[in-house]
Amino acid sequence: MPGDTMRVAILTQPLGHNYGGLLQAFALQKHLRDQGHTVETLDRRAPAQPVQAARDYGINVAKFLLGRIGTIPTRQRHAMMFQALESFRDRHISLSERIASEQGIRDYYRQHPFDAFIVGSDQVWRPRYSPSLTNYFLDFLDDINRPARRLSYAASFGVDHWEFTPEATARCRDLLRRFDVVSVREQSGVDLCKQHLGRTAQCIPDPTFLLERKDYEAVIDGKPAPGNQGKVLTYVLDGQAAKQQIVHRVVDGLGKNHFTVKPQKSLMEVTKASFDECCYPGVDAWLQGFRDASFVVTDSFHGTVFSILFNKPFISVGNRTRGLSRFQSLLSQFGLQDRLVEHADDITTERLQAEIDWSRVNVLRRQQQDLGRQFLDDNLISDPLQRATP
Repeated sequence: MPGDTMRVAILTQPLGHNYGGLLQAFALQKHLRDQGHTVETLDRRAPAQPVQAARDYGINVAKFLLGRIGTIPTRQRHAMMFQALESFRDRHISLSERIASEQGIRDYYRQHPFDAFIVGSDQVWRPRYSPSLTNYFLDFLDDINRPARRLSYAASFGVDHWEFTPEATARCRDLLRRFDVVSVREQSGVDLCKQHLGRTAQCIPDPTFLLERKDYEAVIDGKPAPGNQGKVLTYVLDGQAAKQQIVHRVVDGLGKNHFTVKPQKSLMEVTKASFDECCYPGVDAWLQGFRDASFVVTDSFHGTVFSILFNKPFISVGNRTRGLSRFQSLLSQFGLQDRLVEHADDITTERLQAEIDWSRVNVLRRQQQDLGRQFLDDNLISDPLQRATP
């Protein structure tokens, strides 16, 4: 049975410039709200670095004067570049005020008490991406004598090897003992939790699987069709030549036109007159790209997720730098490991023409959805004395 309705705080990676990050935050909030909970995502950010920012600005002014870049990347221009993404965040995700310090997050909890804290999803437990790793193990609850449920939902280390320092390992191990229940997004995360943090974890699907396709189509509703139906969507985050070769192999092998849903130029490559060329399309346009495509080639984890959600045949390009285990775990849940490639030579006619049994995949997707929903129902309960055994 679902638990009582609660005031829930979510800690995820900083939101604003990443489609997958925004959509997983949107999905978790929407599902919890639909269950009657009051939900807020804590806007935890890294502290400002004014000295470094001034130094970078001076360097970029020099580059601009020498003609090496077309635009000086000021804070205002960065905001303009990501305006459409931030608009989605502001309209669809309930955020706290910006929190940029260890003391700030403690003070916020004192002033805004919550019944439960959910850490996740995305790579919240990857040190290089975190504004404060121990905050994502809820260290700021230590000095406050107020009970609150502590759980992780599909938290990810991003990789299948250990990146914590010995000091961070010891501290996070102690903090994780205080969680009521732990879940991770990848099977490799289950092993990492057990081996390094001494906790048993459950493997749970990404929050985006909590919703139905129609929930995402509602975001697109009313947007004019750009005429990409039947084309190949190429959504590749890294521009290495090897990955572009894979893209060309796929497009040429299918014999179709292609399009993308990301800017083709960076901020420093454009001029004032061509500034629109570096602006990110809105989340609605991004979703529309997956809905309208006849085939997808992507090196993005959430690009792979939405290919599955929209039932589009796809090729996932292995992304070792960003974390290959994420793709392996995701695809294995649906029996789609053959959709993962790492080299252009992996692109064959047989692979491109292979049919995906979407009926079977959708049954598995619903099972994953039920698993995630049941996990939240079982663990968002009002009795703070009901603790999981470490």
